[in-house]
Amino acid sequence: MKQDETRLSRSAEDYLECIGHLCREKGVARVNDIAQRLHVKKPSVTVAVRRLAELGYVSYQQYSPIELTARGQQYADRVISAHGILRRFMREVAGLSSDRANETACLIEHILTMEEIQQLSKRLPEQDDS
Repeated sequence: MKQDETRLSRSAEDYLECIGHLCREKGVARVNDIAQRLHVKKPSVTVAVRRLAELGYVSYQQYSPIELTARGQQYADRVISAHGILRRFMREVAGLSSDRANETACLIEHILTMEEIQQLSKRLPEQDDS
């Protein structure tokens, strides 16, 4: 996400994050899958996805799979990355349980800037990739 781009609402970011995960796993996202993951009703998903399509973040036509546009992919990747960094920080530095770290990361990712999240990531222990 560019520095001058307006941030989406928390709800819109949650939808993009979910769509991003589903696209990584399945290639596309479907209204049913999004509704199940976010624990919302299908009409709520349809309203949100239509709005994201109007804003240029997804491609969507009724009864068709939802795909991220390049802009949507970039935004979803940023939210997914922020969530991962924050979840890891909450577990490894703050000492929270895995479930609580995930819940906390989900709340904080919508408040902090990417620059602030990168500052937190610098305080994380080195990962052993072996």
